[in-house]
Amino acid sequence: MNLSGELIALLTTLCWSLGIFPFTEAAKRIGSAPLNQYRLLLAWLILTIILFFWNGLNPVDLFITHQSYHYVFLGLSGIIGFSIGDYCSFTSFKLLGPKLGSLYTTFAPGAALVVGYIALNETINLIGMLGILVTVAGVIWLTLSKKDAGAALKVGYTRDKKGILFGITGALCQGIGLVLSKYGMDYYADKLPTMHAVWIRLLFAFSAAFIVSLLAGKLISNSKPILTNEKNNLPYMFLGTLLGPVMGVTLSLFAIQKLEVAVAQTIFALLPLFVLPISYFVYKEKITLQSIFACLIALVGVLLLIWRNRF
Repeated sequence: MNLSGELIALLTTLCWSLGIFPFTEAAKRIGSAPLNQYRLLLAWLILTIILFFWNGLNPVDLFITHQSYHYVFLGLSGIIGFSIGDYCSFTSFKLLGPKLGSLYTTFAPGAALVVGYIALNETINLIGMLGILVTVAGVIWLTLSKKDAGAALKVGYTRDKKGILFGITGALCQGIGLVLSKYGMDYYADKLPTMHAVWIRLLFAFSAAFIVSLLAGKLISNSKPILTNEKNNLPYMFLGTLLGPVMGVTLSLFAIQKLEVAVAQTIFALLPLFVLPISYFVYKEKITLQSIFACLIALVGVLLLIWRNRF
């Protein structure tokens, strides 16, 4: 069956949207640090198996077929985007809820544009700057909406300042990680297959998470809830990992092969709109007019960013 690129991109966004909810549940049960640490390891192991069966590459081949600069830039990308960025995003989801937390992810394209302008000499024009401002306006509107805050409070989520800060930081780190990933994959003549790049990013991401927990003296305390399946967190972590880093990333690669990157990114940016109805069915969180309009405004900003060079 030959699925169209648009359908694959929609399935990608659906996987990422669904993955937010089991990750949120796991983070509420055991905290963001143990979850992020072990879901990165799990995703890396699953991707290693996929590469082995797909390309016939064993782990030894994967380690010796890459150049040193691949490890430098993609390693930094994994640490900043996955280890730090996703940890912050999980904390934001846990405190703010998936609805508002997912809206902060729309900051990532703007962060990537600004960092790309500084580090890669990519262009930024008035349309791009307008897109950033429009996206920020949509997020601020939903953040300050008292009516939407009341609906979120009924299902246990508040407009926690810490959650807001983590949401913004997570999106910025993911944007920076995207730029570093592009630099590591495409800047040199020896271009790297995308799935190999993800493999390197995950390798450095889970290694950094384990090293930090070891140096902080929290390796045992972070491992205990995973090894003992505290509060039945493992099913949520496994499901989130399969839907997000594994299925979502894999489908996104197929989508980009069939579509222009700008078109695929436009569909991926629909994430907050996917999360709205899912949040209603999972948590019974009321969908307010403010949340709908705020998401649409933020998405208009993302569209301006993505299509800025076509105006």
